[in-house]
Amino acid sequence: MKIILFSLALFTCFFHQGLAQQDSTIIYLNKEGKETIKDRAIIYGVFNKRDNLWHGKAYYVKNQTLQSEGDYREMNFKTPVGAFNNYKENGTLDNTSIYNDDKITEKTYYYKNGSKKSQIVYSNDGIMEQKGWDENGKEISGYIVEREARFKGGAKGWQKYLEKNLNSAVAVDAGAPAGDYEVTIEFLVNKEGYISEVKATSIPSKCKPCAAEAVSVIMNGPNWEPAILNNEPVIYRQKQKITFQVSEQRKRGGKN
Repeated sequence: MKIILFSLALFTCFFHQGLAQQDSTIIYLNKEGKETIKDRAIIYGVFNKRDNLWHGKAYYVKNQTLQSEGDYREMNFKTPVGAFNNYKENGTLDNTSIYNDDKITEKTYYYKNGSKKSQIVYSNDGIMEQKGWDENGKEISGYIVEREARFKGGAKGWQKYLEKNLNSAVAVDAGAPAGDYEVTIEFLVNKEGYISEVKATSIPSKCKPCAAEAVSVIMNGPNWEPAILNNEPVIYRQKQKITFQVSEQRKRGGKN
């Protein structure tokens, strides 16, 4: 299963497993991008100190081909700097990414023959521009390079759905004191928009029933609009936050 994540470069989620020497390190990752042991890894990364930066190369374990290459400002692998090249398992260049002040500013995808396929430019507010071309270099109108999975009807549709289906009294019934209780839910949205693998990854300690309610409202809800990558639907791991509120007045007067 291929899961697309629109985030920083590959190494953003890396944590060092151990130092081979003072200025280098090797890490191993499983298919979910989490640190693991060597025998269970599908990708491994090799990092070396270069002046004031850490240069990282990731390799596919299966065939030992280069997966990604770029520099980081610090040893924590969370601060990409400059240009990154990312490759497919067959060795062809998939895309290049540009980072400025540790934030991605531009990404360009390529066809197998090396010609430009699409380009997306980011601003502090999100996507600023995106365009794509066919293999002959002709621009494709309305091309979508990247789009996250989203609830049908957008933000207004999501709010309307919650107002109708969410049991907002859960926190009060659980005896939670006045305040806000935020639950983070993760789930997969497949190419057809169907939802699966719904789970709470952030649960308020004073309102554990809030997590069960948040999971239920997503799991039993309608299909979402699938994520888009280079004008085609893709499987996407989505995060969604749901906040339950308990006011002083509601706490004193009960859920009604």
